[in-house]
Amino acid sequence: MSRGPVILSCCPDYRLDNVTKSLQTSLDHLGGIGKFISPGDKVLIKPNLLKGISPDACVTTHPAVIEAIVRIVLDYGGHPFIGDSPAFGDLSSVAVITGMSDICKQYSIPLTPFNSPVIVAVPDNMVRRIAIDRAALEADKIINVPKLKTHVQVGFTGGVKNLFGSVVGKRKAMWHFRAGDRDHIFGKMLLEVYKILNPSLHIIDGIIALEGNGPAKGNPRQLGLLGLSGDALSLDRVLCDIINIPVSSVEIFCALKRHFNLEVDIREIDIKGSPVSSFTGKKFVLPERMPIRFDLPRIMLSVLKHLKHKLTGAKTRMEHI
Repeated sequence: MSRGPVILSCCPDYRLDNVTKSLQTSLDHLGGIGKFISPGDKVLIKPNLLKGISPDACVTTHPAVIEAIVRIVLDYGGHPFIGDSPAFGDLSSVAVITGMSDICKQYSIPLTPFNSPVIVAVPDNMVRRIAIDRAALEADKIINVPKLKTHVQVGFTGGVKNLFGSVVGKRKAMWHFRAGDRDHIFGKMLLEVYKILNPSLHIIDGIIALEGNGPAKGNPRQLGLLGLSGDALSLDRVLCDIINIPVSSVEIFCALKRHFNLEVDIREIDIKGSPVSSFTGKKFVLPERMPIRFDLPRIMLSVLKHLKHKLTGAKTRMEHI
């Protein structure tokens, strides 16, 4: 069975014209933006906004990628908005530091914090229910825009993992606690979120990726990649080969096999644009793995860090007035 195509595009830097050209060329391979959204659609653009940190740190989705997507959606007659639930700090302060606030102001589009949880029932004894933000659930279409990063707990962050940001607030930390030592449960939860939201399009920012001990403490790595697909599992499977991480060490694929008896065969993926070999020169530095489980003291520490980021974020917003 063939899977949805994955488009790999070489993009040398974050100049807006280069990013836009790469995106347009890739979208042409997929039949154009009209394959994924319709005029009048309310389109959630979901970046990775882990915390308030400069785009140069390569921890968050670069604003040039988001701006190019916003322009494409607007030109097609869509109504884009940017939304996320940062792990540290509130969205308004994180958006200032990461460049998202400027985009929202320039194009007069909403910045939507994920703070309105809706409990979604899951027919599964291990997951049961997930609190997903209302804005994500009510969007007509979702364009998922992760940052390509290694991740000490789940292997790497790609299309599927980025959607965990739609789980509201500290409920994300509680999922780490609930999974305990059963990593496959966390992976299954990520797959359930992906199924519930069912984004129309996934665009990975790998122009400068993050290697080493991500998602926050790794090192920038020039890769020159923009990857697009309507199928996050196919995109993530191709990314495994690009960063040379074994599929067996990536939690979503372990859970896919264990709970759904499915595997994503790279031979079944139609890869277009640039070949995988264009991005596989120097070996990618993989993370030193740590357990998915958060114990209660760590959750409390996370809450305190979140409050600290909110307080310092308020100061940051004042400095930008």
